[in-house]
Amino acid sequence: MTQPTAEWADYTESDCSHRWAIESPNGPTSYGTCRHCGETREFKNSIQITSWESEGSHANRNRG
Repeated sequence: MTQPTAEWADYTESDCSHRWAIESPNGPTSYGTCRHCGETREFKNSIQITSWESEGSHANRNRG
């Protein structure tokens, strides 16, 4: 079994049940702050879709 990275271990050891207040989107990422403990984290504002996924969704729309 592999050891978790330091970042993952820090995240899973938190006793806080985070409630994130995330800034309005302005670029690829936004920062969020936990309302309970004050921890900050960067969140992605969008996800990349591969061409395979986008083609599949278009095909399903046309079958309708």
